[in-house]
Amino acid sequence: MTDIPHYALYGEDFAADAPDYLHIARLEESLPKHNWEIHPHRHDNLHQFMILESGSMHAQFRDSSDEYQGSCVLSIPAKEVHGFIHQPEVKGFILSISHPFLLNLFNEAERTALLSLFREPQAIRTPGRRETVEIKMLAERMLSEYLEKGQLMASMVGAHLKAMMIHLARHIMRQTTQTKSQVKTHEFEQFIGLVDLHLRDQWLVTQYAEAMGLSSGQLNRICQRHADQQALAIIHEKTIDEAKRQLIFTQLSAKEVAYKLGFKDPGYFSRFFSRRVGMSPKAYRNKVIADTQK
Repeated sequence: MTDIPHYALYGEDFAADAPDYLHIARLEESLPKHNWEIHPHRHDNLHQFMILESGSMHAQFRDSSDEYQGSCVLSIPAKEVHGFIHQPEVKGFILSISHPFLLNLFNEAERTALLSLFREPQAIRTPGRRETVEIKMLAERMLSEYLEKGQLMASMVGAHLKAMMIHLARHIMRQTTQTKSQVKTHEFEQFIGLVDLHLRDQWLVTQYAEAMGLSSGQLNRICQRHADQQALAIIHEKTIDEAKRQLIFTQLSAKEVAYKLGFKDPGYFSRFFSRRVGMSPKAYRNKVIADTQK
């Protein structure tokens, strides 16, 4: 494999009137078609929620993997590499929602409060009986609306989805003691989007700032306020994340990964990677392979 697969959905068959921005199914009905395993891949424009009611599964995000059992919700933003191996007794729901549809459910203040759900893969364990029942009830209502396709179905599903995400966000907030600064997010989100778009073009901070109508200093202040990092550090972090994905999920050589990420000198890429990861690209790939075989 020379590239990470990009999927719309997992090869499901849809009715002619199925909406293209939304898909909801029971895990136990959908997964047998794939022999209970979903190989590593990513969705360019879909945010997915996997709601585990019972049973167990092995999930892989980026360069880490873990086992999940019982009540748990996995939130997987668009563009994030992920893969799953489920046990046949697993029960729950899989929700796939277009990123624009999801964003439009929330105003700016709400998006700020839910930023972690939009930006990072999350595994939210829900041990409390009350919140487990609430999330299951909301998922069942969304599935019912999706299958019945009644009037204003999108509005009703959106309302239930919004309620579920608020439940998840509250749970995350209760688990963390860090107070997040309430700042406007649209400039930062624009910057992150531009980095995703131009990562392989090796843009300078000045080019990103110019594209946003800002000075480099203004862009750095936005990034510092929002992510406690300078703009260049975020660009480098994104570059390393993508390099790791390519090393783990493709068979490209380190030299080929370097060229794919816009580096003109593979030797410089190797030094750049080693300074930030603590080992060469080849050593990193070998370590991940060895860790997964334990």
